[in-house]
Amino acid sequence: MAGRSCDHLARQGDNRKGEHMRDLRRASRGADGRLPRRLMALTALGVLLVAITACGGDDDDSGGGADKDDKADTSLLGPKDEAKGEPVKLGMVSDGATDAFDNTDELRAAKATAEYFNKHKGGIGGRPIEVVTCETGGEPGGATECANQLVEKDVAAVALSQSAVATSVWEPLHAAGVPTMWFQTSGQDIILDQKDSFVLVNPLTTLFGLPISVAEEENAKKVAFVVIDVPEARQALDTLAPTIFEKAGVEFDVIPIAPGTADMTAQMQEVVDSGAEVVHITGNDAFCIAAFNGLSSVGYEGSIAVVSQCITDATRDAVPADVLEGTFITATVALKADKDPTWELYKAVMAAYGKDVTDVDNNTAMGAYTSMAALATSLQGISGDITPESVTAAIKSMPEAELPGGGGVKFKCGGSASAMLPAVCTNEWLQTTLDDKGEPSTYKAVDSTDILPQ
Repeated sequence: MAGRSCDHLARQGDNRKGEHMRDLRRASRGADGRLPRRLMALTALGVLLVAITACGGDDDDSGGGADKDDKADTSLLGPKDEAKGEPVKLGMVSDGATDAFDNTDELRAAKATAEYFNKHKGGIGGRPIEVVTCETGGEPGGATECANQLVEKDVAAVALSQSAVATSVWEPLHAAGVPTMWFQTSGQDIILDQKDSFVLVNPLTTLFGLPISVAEEENAKKVAFVVIDVPEARQALDTLAPTIFEKAGVEFDVIPIAPGTADMTAQMQEVVDSGAEVVHITGNDAFCIAAFNGLSSVGYEGSIAVVSQCITDATRDAVPADVLEGTFITATVALKADKDPTWELYKAVMAAYGKDVTDVDNNTAMGAYTSMAALATSLQGISGDITPESVTAAIKSMPEAELPGGGGVKFKCGGSASAMLPAVCTNEWLQTTLDDKGEPSTYKAVDSTDILPQ
């Protein structure tokens, strides 16, 4: 999401945090009436992810790649297979346009995706998809209103990429029995739902999958987490990391640093003194710039891993290319991955049907494509009456499939990916490294099932 305002998004972060606190009160509790510590940590992790994305730069998962005007190979769309008959209504909810950002490309990309399925994939059950859209404005009241409108319009399911007010969208839909498919969300009630909620990105892989994968690749024995010093970060790491890292056979340290710290030299010297061979940085681009430069100034020679929000044009401008080169990053889609078939198909779909999408080379549009295409993919075998109930049953019985835009990641919804997080559809994610221009190289899919708690 380009050009976000931190002040405005701080208020949105409060909306999400309030929703997480309600999740804490409602989620499954132990025999003593208290929320299990692992589930509390999941909510803390969700709030942490809000904190690191709220003041990010262009929210670009990778950078580089082709511009919208580059030619796309529309032959990749495949032969015509047009849907016929009465349309099937699918909802698409976006926070839309606010004073801080404009996410309306999500709605345009979702409609383009549906048109592709209608023209080349026989729609759903042979019937065309009709996308019913709604914008929340990033406010809980708008989210509830959107959900109620979609219920009134008899949608069979709802796709969502991401939302600042996820729980407020979800609650009315869930109460009405309307299934939802999310590209990513940290709403705890959603992730723990076994009834009709489906989540494509496992939040645990965002924080833990990459550093452990890098440690294994580099034969490293110790990881240092450099994180924004907020209580949510410490709770997630203190509660979940010991189990996960013990299982992986890797030691770890946590180096919390106050937001806004411009000179991290002292803290990065602490990292070097700890003997850490992998540093995992979790923060927005400004935070990461200070961490990169601090590591460089103290002569750190180990591996660096970062969340995707670290790498923006601001980072590439402020950090020397030789420092960025070789940095490992995690990604949720193969954005701008030249020669990747899932990226090339996405470009072809947008070229053919998404001419009104303002920024194709952006995670905002591609996340919407992935969520809508994943929903349609999970329903390719549906037949008979198409209702919320039959849609839910079809998604739960879907065969394993390639995640649209996912760079080779496979997904299968229905609870098989994680007993701990039954709504999650995959434990796979994408890993890449930065080249000498600070741009991503080849993506590879990594499966974190073996390291995650069950």
